[in-house]
Amino acid sequence: MNEAERNVTSIMAIARVVANALTYCLDDGTVNFTKEDRDRKCRIIKSMSGPNTPFAVNCEKNGEIGKKLAEDTKYFIEDVYDDPGRIVTVDLHGKVNVEKSLIVELYTTIVTLRNGLEAFLLSALKFLKDNNSLEESFETTIKNEIRYYHSFASKVGTILLSRKFIEINENANTYAQSYSKSHGNIDPRKDPKFNPDDDPSIRMLKNEFRKLNIALLTVLNNYDKEDEEFRFARNNVLSDSEIFSGKKRPTDVNAFFGIYTSYFDKIINNSRKEAEEGVHSLSADLREFEAARTKAKEEK
Repeated sequence: MNEAERNVTSIMAIARVVANALTYCLDDGTVNFTKEDRDRKCRIIKSMSGPNTPFAVNCEKNGEIGKKLAEDTKYFIEDVYDDPGRIVTVDLHGKVNVEKSLIVELYTTIVTLRNGLEAFLLSALKFLKDNNSLEESFETTIKNEIRYYHSFASKVGTILLSRKFIEINENANTYAQSYSKSHGNIDPRKDPKFNPDDDPSIRMLKNEFRKLNIALLTVLNNYDKEDEEFRFARNNVLSDSEIFSGKKRPTDVNAFFGIYTSYFDKIINNSRKEAEEGVHSLSADLREFEAARTKAKEEK
């Protein structure tokens, strides 16, 4: 590993820890998150984003955009991986808990941070390639991780969107029943004054849905357009998303969403091991490089 690859790898390590937080978005009470794993990731992202790191230097060089990315990363660490935490916390018994009301915020934050980090990564790869300094295996490892992230983040996005859609409809039905009872058992659909958006909770849910949708579109559209397998999955997701506008009206919504949330499964299953092994190998090379670097400084 050379100095340039070291810089890219350290930023990749941050991007990886950010992406790992996607699993917290899927918390349904059955997942057993460990404090040890959270602590380990906290140490990694803190060490890779501190002063004088390649990440900090890149942020400083990129003006207001870089400054905001550095600030957002700091807040992300505090909210998700550090103590006491705001979105992800650890109780007195060492149990890791996810604040359900903040999952939308968590997902959109992950997408925003990854967007900024990937801009650094892809820019660095281009620079190395233009200077004939890019090893093919190194480029492949970085791109494999990016592909895996976009596939997994897309799946998580579809799950969150489908859950939010169901939640909106359940709340709308409850509001309609309440409206009917308070208006002489009238059918709300026949009352021009009936509007589910009069309920603040439904407006809030719809706002969360819009945020999730924007984030998912960012994940889907900010990836290699030449990847045919990814493009096929993306087009299916976009087509089935017509259920949200009413253009598609499946008879079995649960079965429909079962398919809707599975389009990226093949890519995820086929690329997970390759991405993890590649990143693990780069991390080992980075540790070795840093140890040699430290030793050389001490010997001077």
